[in-house]
Amino acid sequence: MQKVVTVTTHTNIIDKDDKFTEKEYPTLNKYLEEGYKVVQVTPIILNSTTAYMYSLTFLLEK
Repeated sequence: MQKVVTVTTHTNIIDKDDKFTEKEYPTLNKYLEEGYKVVQVTPIILNSTTAYMYSLTFLLEK
């Protein structure tokens, strides 16, 4: 069985006090806890935007 999850995030991971900020993605974590494994990660490349956003598509398999 396969699942496809796309995560959209931003490149600005440094805050004003120069501290690293971590993020967790609940849907992706849920599938990993259910025994799915990541078999492929595909970046989605778009034209440059002012938001510095990017997406990753995870192909999961059980």
